[in-house]
Formats: sequence, structure tokens, C-alpha cells
Amino acid sequence: MTETTKLGKLPIEVVDKIPTPEEVFNVKKIGVKERILLLYGSALIALGVSIGSGEFLLGPSLSIKLGLVLAWLVPIGAFLQTIYIYSYTKFTIATGETPVTMFFRIGIWAGWLGALGVLIGNIWGGWAYSAAAALAGGFLGRQPTPEDRMFVGIAGFSLLLLAFVILSLGRRVARTLEIFNWFDLGVVFTSFIILAIILVPPSIWGELGSGLVSFTIPQGIDPILLAGWWGYIGLLTGLNYVAVSWFKDKGHGMGSLTGYISALIGGKKIEVSTFGKIFRLTPENIKIFKRWCNLALEELFVIFFLGAIVGMLIPMTLAYAIARGLGLEILWGIPLWLALALGKLWGPAGYWWGVVVAVFVLFKTQLGIVDAIVRNVADAAWKSEGVRKFFRNDIRYLYYLLVAIILAWASVAFFATAPVTLILISSNMANAAALYGVPFLLYLNYKMPKELRLHWGLIVLNIIFMIICAIFLTFSVGRALGVL
Repeated sequence: MTETTKLGKLPIEVVDKIPTPEEVFNVKKIGVKERILLLYGSALIALGVSIGSGEFLLGPSLSIKLGLVLAWLVPIGAFLQTIYIYSYTKFTIATGETPVTMFFRIGIWAGWLGALGVLIGNIWGGWAYSAAAALAGGFLGRQPTPEDRMFVGIAGFSLLLLAFVILSLGRRVARTLEIFNWFDLGVVFTSFIILAIILVPPSIWGELGSGLVSFTIPQGIDPILLAGWWGYIGLLTGLNYVAVSWFKDKGHGMGSLTGYISALIGGKKIEVSTFGKIFRLTPENIKIFKRWCNLALEELFVIFFLGAIVGMLIPMTLAYAIARGLGLEILWGIPLWLALALGKLWGPAGYWWGVVVAVFVLFKTQLGIVDAIVRNVADAAWKSEGVRKFFRNDIRYLYYLLVAIILAWASVAFFATAPVTLILISSNMANAAALYGVPFLLYLNYKMPKELRLHWGLIVLNIIFMIICAIFLTFSVGRALGVL
């Protein structure tokens, strides 16, 4: 007979043992090689999604207008977001449940709020339009105009089709995203670093250093732009619980016992548990649990935290150097700003280098956002017995149906003319999600066995994170309503 215990408002199955990392990845020891080839990946996907519209559009736009005086907010935002993701990851390691699944332990309303928050916060399509505009601009040799909507649509549909194909290949979807992001981020980071070395003079690096310790916010800054930029430092502020789903699918801790979403081509039917499992609180199990947590924290800081800082600061500094140091007049806040700048410096070769970087930056974000939306909505819907029966207990059918729907909806953005506006909407909604994401985290922490709860320091940092998000959101909404 299956043993269960109460966690929140729902029961959870109790098993004898939490698998070790060696057992999950079928190796004798988790060393440096095993970390790179087998363990690391979940934080890499999160980083791949994060290095996108905010870093490539909002950050450079802000630095051109204000300089690098706001650089100090980048490590703070990246640090608090890393802590927020890690806090939820600890619970996923303990239960094998994604955050959205855990929200159902608060109430059905909370589970669907978590899923719909991801959907509504990312459905605006700024990422889709930006990627399409970058690709179309490469062939047009200029920034697309409203008259080029048909061509932008063709480029966009091509990218959406490519996104569907990539998400369909491999044994498990999360692994496919890992492999793609290793390659994509390699191209992006290498390009940014090389360009920064070539184009950024020492004086600009000095301004960056001063900005990292300025601790000031310039007067007259647009609160909506500032709040949007804060929302996109790192990943998605309050919506960052989406990243934890990749740790679960990777098989961290009890996630290795609750199934994963396999790919349509190359995968097979995998039974995904409706809810999770928790281990007996023996000294050995708690030791293994803490080891999993340390590995997750290590991965998040080595890859996500450091990568998020570099990924935001380098494009900002590069854009600032191009505009101020080189004196080039470029249309900022558009996907082709780098291509136009490099084209003026080095001709067609420079232009296409900028196009490739823009497409790589924005397409991987498009790919990751689609997966994040779909897997969280599918996770919530899978709690319904009727849904499981309809899709023959194979979550792949639901996942790929939702992928097709989201990609079709994203095509609407190809007829938009203000991608930055769409991005600002999404980023400010991410800030709003912290107003329920952190309280949900604290409630779940209270319901967890005391041996598995968060350290009080993590609780304090999460509350600080929520307060900062609330402050930025308040000023942004106030400006939108004409109050400020």
C-alpha cells in the first residue's frame, strides 16, 4: 500500500529513498567533466532565455539615454533572481514537483494563477517580432518598415517553424534546449566579448566601473522603462519559477522519479506524475538532498548569475561605446542596432555579423519562452483526469498542441510596429508576478517538513526581492495611469 503524507492541502506519496546524482546520471562520480557534460543544463536554458530582448534592446536603449550609471542594479537583480530560483528549486528537489504543481497545494486558484501568470506575462509577442525583424532586416539591408510587414511575416513564420522543429527533436525537450543553448550562447557571448575588446575604449570601461558603485537613479528617468529593464535583468523577476521546471525535467532529486516531457521525434511516451513524491526524513536522505541543493546552487551561480551579469552589462557598454565613443548615430531600441553600427564600421561583413548576433540572441529567447509557457500550462492542465484521458496519458500530445497554438498566436506580433512596447508590457507583468510568487514560496516553506525548509537568510532575501519588484511596479503603473 502506498504511504502518503499531507503537504499543504493535498497528499503526497512517501518513498524510501531520494536518488543520488550518481544514480540519476549513471556515473561513478560527479566531477568537473560530469558537471559540464551531464549535470549543467537547466541554468543554461534559463540564461539562454534571459539573454534576449531586455539585454539586447532595453539595456542598450537605457545606456544610450543615461550612460552606465545604472550598472549597479545588474548584479543586485541577478543575485536576487538567482536566490528566488534556487529557493523554488530546493522544493522541486524535495518533491519532484514543478512550482506550478506545488501551487495547487495552496489551492486550485493558486495553481492556475501560476500557470496563467506565465502565459499572460509572455504572450505579447515582442520576442517573436524582434527575431523576425532582425532576420528580415538582414536580407533587406536595413531596418524593416510598416511596408515590409509581409516580408517580416515570412521571416517570422520561418523562425516559428524552426522553433517547432527544434522542440520536436531529441529524447527529452529540456535536453534539446540545453544542446541548442550551448551552441547559441557560445556564438553570442564570443561575439559580444570580441566586439567589446575591439570597440570599447578604456575610458568607457572606467565609466562602467563607476556605474557599478554609483548606487544612484538619475532624475527624470521613465519609470516604465526602468521597471521594464529591472524585470529583464536576469530572467523574468517574479515569473522566474518557470526556470525550475527545467531542473525537474533534468531529474534533480525527486524529479528523477516523476517523469519528464519527451520529444515528439526521438522521444517516447513517458508517464508524468500528476503530483510528486517526497522521501523519508532519514539522515542519509537529508544528506543526499542537501548535496542536490548544493549542486543546483553551484550551477545557478556559475552559469546563470555570472552569465546574466555579463549578458546585460556587455551589450549596454558596447552600445554606449558605439554611440558616445565612436559617435555613430544609430536607431536604438530596434533589433538591428548592432548590425547598423557594425555596417557603418566594417561594411557588409560587419552588418551581417550584427544580424547573426541579433537573430541568435532573440531566437533562443523565442524558443525558451515558448517552451516555458507551454510546459507550465500543460503542467496545470495535467492535473485534470479528463485531460489525461483525452490525451491518452501522453503529455506530449498536449505539449505540442499548445506549442502550435502559442506559435500561431505569436505570428500576430509580426504585424506590430513597436516591439519595445510589447517587451515593456511583458517585463512589467513579470514584476507583478513577484507579488504572488514570493508569498506562495513562503506558504509552501511553512508547510514543508522543518528539515527541508529554507534558511531564514533566503526568506529575507526573497522578501527584499518582492519589495523591490513592488516598488518598480508601483512607479511604472503610476506613470502609465498619469499619476506620476
